[in-house]
Amino acid sequence: MSYKVRNSIALGVLFLLVLGVGTYIRAFNLPRKSKQIEKEVKKIDEELQNTPNLVNEFNDLSTLLTDTQKRWENRNKDIPPVDITSQSYAYFSRLIDLSGDVKLDMVYSGVQSLGNYGYNVYNLKGEAPFENFYRFVWYLENDRKLYKIQTMTIHGLEVAPTEKEEGKVLVTFEMAVRAYFSSVTELSSSLGERSITPNPLAVDPFAPVISSGIAPNARELVEIERSDLKAVITGKAYVLDQTNVIRTLQEGDEVYLGYVTKIDPEGGRIECTLNKGGIIEKVELKIRYGPLQTVVKK
Repeated sequence: MSYKVRNSIALGVLFLLVLGVGTYIRAFNLPRKSKQIEKEVKKIDEELQNTPNLVNEFNDLSTLLTDTQKRWENRNKDIPPVDITSQSYAYFSRLIDLSGDVKLDMVYSGVQSLGNYGYNVYNLKGEAPFENFYRFVWYLENDRKLYKIQTMTIHGLEVAPTEKEEGKVLVTFEMAVRAYFSSVTELSSSLGERSITPNPLAVDPFAPVISSGIAPNARELVEIERSDLKAVITGKAYVLDQTNVIRTLQEGDEVYLGYVTKIDPEGGRIECTLNKGGIIEKVELKIRYGPLQTVVKK
């Protein structure tokens, strides 16, 4: 084979390779890249058209960030790393000193842990003149430590006069309070300061317009509405009465303004029927259980 023929064949093969590669690029590769470029252009066009919305979102987030930083810098609540029951009891006692005379009994009801924060639950039960009770609740919600009242029941109670003291109107209450704690060390001390003086009250909403004129408790019977049920066994109930003395009651026993109508050891409760000047009321007391206590069924 001559030199010219070999060169011609080599050039022909080279031409075919160039033609094949060019055809592939022109017919397949370039259209695919073109479609990808068109998609990118379309996406950029959509983002450019959405620029006003993005600007609005940015402004909203900037405002939220500024407000959050301001609230963080002006926070006025202390959230300790742990909540100890004795410390909470001392804290409640300090609030009583600020509020005035408040009779209070505290029961620890359990703990709830939620990641880097949590809270202990306390059941508070007691009595106080309405003005003192109002101040106690106000300080509890507004003082430095983060305590929150979750549930609360209150009841106005008229106490008849005795030889030792005048008649009065009290508020009996029971509430569930959460004492918060957090592992975030920055929350243990707050920077903000504010006045914590409760607004004075001009009216006691529990003061009766007309006194019921109930008879005084001359025989020092158990005033069931001012007492706390501590234990129940078959046929007997043990209550802490209004003078902080443990008293034993049975079905049919007389209490102030009424008598015991039912003792339920399985439910941990007792029921009394009271006659308040012709108005018949059913009053129920239940044991307030802590986390390690259970109702023993007989």
